[in-house]
Amino acid sequence: MKTIRENYMDLLNTGKSERLVKQYEPFAFVLNEPLLKQEYLCRVKGQDTPDAWGTIIRWPADEHAGMPYITEENKVCPDITEWKKYVKASNLEFPEEDWAEAVETANKIDRSQYMVSCLMATGIFERMHFLMGFEDTLMNLLLEPEAMEELADYICDWKIEYAKQLIDHLHPDAILSHDDWGAKDRLFMSRDTWVEIFKPRYERLYSYIRSRGVQVIHHADSYLANIIEDMVDCHINVWQGVLPSNDVPALLKQLNGRMVLMGGLDAGAFDFEDWTPEMVEKEVRRAVNACDGLPGYIPCITYGLAESIFPGVYEEIDKVIDQINQERAGQ
Repeated sequence: MKTIRENYMDLLNTGKSERLVKQYEPFAFVLNEPLLKQEYLCRVKGQDTPDAWGTIIRWPADEHAGMPYITEENKVCPDITEWKKYVKASNLEFPEEDWAEAVETANKIDRSQYMVSCLMATGIFERMHFLMGFEDTLMNLLLEPEAMEELADYICDWKIEYAKQLIDHLHPDAILSHDDWGAKDRLFMSRDTWVEIFKPRYERLYSYIRSRGVQVIHHADSYLANIIEDMVDCHINVWQGVLPSNDVPALLKQLNGRMVLMGGLDAGAFDFEDWTPEMVEKEVRRAVNACDGLPGYIPCITYGLAESIFPGVYEEIDKVIDQINQERAGQ
């Protein structure tokens, strides 16, 4: 039987694999590196805390995660035409001793079995609305596109340096990069705006990562079917978080193995307090059966890491995928 890594690589390279890839199983994440600690792990449950760019992150004690809390009084960038006055990217230079723990973690991962993986949270669009609020971001994309392009370049340059630091220190096989570009049923902006502002920056960022021999996994639990070919142009290996509303089987047929789709499960069907194993099994089997025989599919929860909101749900998905693999092996 092929290793976990070999099975995943077969799917990536040929669209087919010996068995279903089980959610995030191939990816062993290094989450104790200094950049992630600064950019994401600084959030404190039950508190309002500023991130490294100055955005206030509010994390209520009864919520699963924190979100930007932006008001007219505390927004980092109140005027996009003067963004250089307000926006200062966070520091990316850390002494080698700050990397030591993460380097040790990466070195302990068995690369014959797993893909050493890093996380780059808060993408270019997300950073924009962290800085100025969601409404201002969308309005400025329409009314001040030149200034927004300048800011997008600034953030993109910073993210390229971020990726360089990860690659130089940890030598990952894959980077999981987050940026949600849409809601469940549409992009947050017109396709033309996305292509003008975001596509060239992601082509630049992801081409750099790929040039270093590292795979790009892009997380967006969004409707993005109308930019699927653009995502291929951006050098994305795996789109993680693909929602069922994208018509996953149709996209798999269109892509024909050019990009792996990872997700396809409707978390609303099972990830709640009163979930049952039967609910999970029904949804996993629905998704797997709908994509059966189509190239490049990984059944997975649509969240941006290997977790569920309610305890036990993620692990139950794994159990169902294991069961399906066992059934297929016995045929």
